Amino acid sequence: MLEQDLRHELPGLVPHGRGGELARATIRVAINADSLGTWFIAALAEFCRDEATLIDIALDDQDLTSGWLRRGHVLAAVTSLAKPVQGCRSRRLGVLRYCATASPAFAARWFGAGIDAESLARAPSLRFDRNDRLQDQWVRRLVRRDVALPVHRMPSSQAFVDAALAGIGWGMNPLALVSGHLNAKRLVELAPDRPLDVPLYWQVAKLPIPVLDRLTRCVTRVASAALG
Repeated sequence: MLEQDLRHELPGLVPHGRGGELARATIRVAINADSLGTWFIAALAEFCRDEATLIDIALDDQDLTSGWLRRGHVLAAVTSLAKPVQGCRSRRLGVLRYCATASPAFAARWFGAGIDAESLARAPSLRFDRNDRLQDQWVRRLVRRDVALPVHRMPSSQAFVDAALAGIGWGMNPLALVSGHLNAKRLVELAPDRPLDVPLYWQVAKLPIPVLDRLTRCVTRVASAALG
């Protein structure tokens, strides 16, 4: 990456790679799927407009992406961890708001008499993967106890929305992904006054590499507009 920055500053002094092409650096970033599916692509688009550096995305739960930094597998991460990983800087990005959503028919079938621990224990729920705890967190806040939820696993942000639309189960969807469906009444919120806000932070390695600073500026600028 330092060599690539040098090519930008003094292109006549740095030889081209094989075939006359410039060798490209790659930055690996760990990020949660819902950030990738909502706001992060806009940050990458801004970064890539004037930048030859390539991006390699590693997907993981926001509670676990900091582990990729700790192990040295990535140079930056979107994470729910505020405390900086050793050797990294941490910046608050905002909150990603989730709401418990289901199709109107599903809500009427399973929660027609109201939402409580008993109905939640019967109604099929959606979970992204084994690390996804958003549904459990929301239920705990709602009914003040842990509930063993029946689970469909859907390891795709779009499939998560599609499964809710199809009446397969209920799940915590990012408001940014489902606001149109809510407005059109294709989905309903199970508890409209009980959203779940997940704080997100940008942690990046403390390295004297200008391209990392450029990526950080793009990420924080887009996040400030997209996240609450």
